[in-house]
Amino acid sequence: MVASMPIENEGPAKGFLKVAEVDRREALPYDEFVRDYLFAHRPVLIKRAFPQWKALGKWTPEFFRDAHGARQVTVAGETMPMRQYIERVLASTPERPVPYLRELCVRRFAPELGDDLTPFVAYALPNWLRGNYPDGALDRKLNRASEVEIFIGGAGTLIERRKGETSAGYGGLGGERIEGFVDLHYDPTACPVLLCQIYGQKEFTLFSPGDTPFLYAQGRHSDVPNVNEPDFERFPLLRKATPYRFVQEPGDAVYVPPFWWHATKMRTASIAVGSTFANAAHWAGVVDDVVGELARSSPRRAAMLRAYLQADAWVKRLGGRRLGESTHFREPPERRAIALAKRAVKKAIGRG
Repeated sequence: MVASMPIENEGPAKGFLKVAEVDRREALPYDEFVRDYLFAHRPVLIKRAFPQWKALGKWTPEFFRDAHGARQVTVAGETMPMRQYIERVLASTPERPVPYLRELCVRRFAPELGDDLTPFVAYALPNWLRGNYPDGALDRKLNRASEVEIFIGGAGTLIERRKGETSAGYGGLGGERIEGFVDLHYDPTACPVLLCQIYGQKEFTLFSPGDTPFLYAQGRHSDVPNVNEPDFERFPLLRKATPYRFVQEPGDAVYVPPFWWHATKMRTASIAVGSTFANAAHWAGVVDDVVGELARSSPRRAAMLRAYLQADAWVKRLGGRRLGESTHFREPPERRAIALAKRAVKKAIGRG
């Protein structure tokens, strides 16, 4: 095991009482990943994590500009052709950074890109999120969470806060960004995420769930505006938190466990893929998260849904290590059948 070095003499390395090192593992065997990180809920930076992907060496800003330039993307509330956004990425500087294109669903944007990401990286499998759930809102939430997503930014780009993002009713990525506000956050649904760097360099800052009392949390977002340039006079408790700082390069995967706080900054133009997933290591937390709010308004319904999800876990255990891989970029046949049946019923009702 080799420990990664933190970024020296920059941003969060200054002023904190302690700075930690994240483990760095080369071509980490899957069984060791499960034992040492997945069930231990410890982050890890994995070198040579997906050498089998054709995306490495193929996915560049120019590739997306030339091969997918006519497709529309929405970035910080503005819709534009991918070609226009990529030109902004190539011109981005730390002084005038481009907004972050995040959570671009591969299946919806260009499902053929999935061919460049196969066989899918084992560390994000099995993935129990995709399924057919009896509650419509839950069905949409967990299936949307299971999507493989693309993240693109330019030199100096931050994962920035969007207006309204801390409110319970925030519904997506359309909100206007708050300039210069680095969004230190943890991901919803009590799920981990595996972030795979395809092109360029990205700086990471992580904090453990134990540091939450020092991060001025507002739900799953921090009110600290910029962890890269921390203001300890305004946020004195922040000094007690322990940042993990490192640089991610092409071919690296970062495992971020549930409830771990993270923020990123692009050193160069950057292209990455993210996969939110959950399996036996996380399922109890996922169940608690998704039924918790419902329990306050409808305890009986919440109890039934909890029982369903717990039983569903036993079924999904039988799917083995690669469960979820075949549906990353293709809709499962049963979901297509259900969607067709729903359309047929709506059409029949309309005629009636």
